[in-house]
Amino acid sequence: LADAHNYDNVKRKDTIITKSMKDKVAKQDYKYYYVDKDVAAPKILKRFTPANYAVFFQHGKNDFERLIFPEQGPYDEKEESKYEEWREYCEANDISFPEFVNKRDIMRFIVCNNYKVKDAVSNLQRNIEFMDDIKPIYLDDNLKEILDSGYIYLHGRDRSLRPICYNNMGVMSRNDYDVMDAFNANWYVIYYLIDHICAPGQVENWIMVGDLDGLSMTKIPTKVTKSIMKSTQDNLKSRIGFFYYLNVTWGLRATWTLVKHFLDKRIRNKTTLISGQIDENLLASAHPSQIEEKYGGEAPNVTQFWPPYAPSDEYDVNPDCLSATEHKSGSKTKSNTDSD
Repeated sequence: LADAHNYDNVKRKDTIITKSMKDKVAKQDYKYYYVDKDVAAPKILKRFTPANYAVFFQHGKNDFERLIFPEQGPYDEKEESKYEEWREYCEANDISFPEFVNKRDIMRFIVCNNYKVKDAVSNLQRNIEFMDDIKPIYLDDNLKEILDSGYIYLHGRDRSLRPICYNNMGVMSRNDYDVMDAFNANWYVIYYLIDHICAPGQVENWIMVGDLDGLSMTKIPTKVTKSIMKSTQDNLKSRIGFFYYLNVTWGLRATWTLVKHFLDKRIRNKTTLISGQIDENLLASAHPSQIEEKYGGEAPNVTQFWPPYAPSDEYDVNPDCLSATEHKSGSKTKSNTDSD
């Protein structure tokens, strides 16, 4: 498009609308399904290889959480052993999965179920059922309103080229959106990220920024939050690189201090809460041009929230992560399995 913010002439080939979807989507709504090429695959991605800290999150001296799952590896001895155990378990119990389920999907569920193969198999089966039930998500007027409101949107990437996703609870609280509408809007953005913005083997995670807008505990939309948390814990595996919660009240921070010890350490160790609107760690994670001014960056504040656009082509990626020549990036093929 000549103007990155003018979406009057969006073509279906530039959207996520498949042939089976096209008769159910009005042309004037194509912009809600549009994928900007610079957002989906910035030019620098062709030369990018993730640093080790982006592949593994270190929780302790010898405790690493895998965040990127390459198709063929390399995987360590324990991971490969569990993969073989998976194959043997499925064969012995006459369990099969659709052809689109690959080793990357299987390893993600094995690792994220603490290497318990039986639990991983069951979890992946539930995930496929969930995906079949919810996809594709057609955007009705309520969902389009939510995407336009700034409740959840994408803006920029960090220095590991991980997309940054913003969630504003204040918008949700003030508009009192229906629980299922908010639920579907969240999952629409999640699948948009996984299927069209991430790059398998290179960028498989995103940064989550939650702006709590100074809301007290009583103002947080708990029904929406609980429904989304429950579904993401079961269907999203090692997808969040880090959680930043901004504008957190004293009461919520006190509650966090009490409950964090009961949470999975994978969530606890990747979460930071601050009372203000500017987090120095968030700023340090990305080039200033990738973050809005209101959050301490240099990019103009977003006023048109959907579809996502690239605020800048400056990412300040570590030179050690860039090859001198382009290499083939990961496939953008749709997965029915990836879903934290």
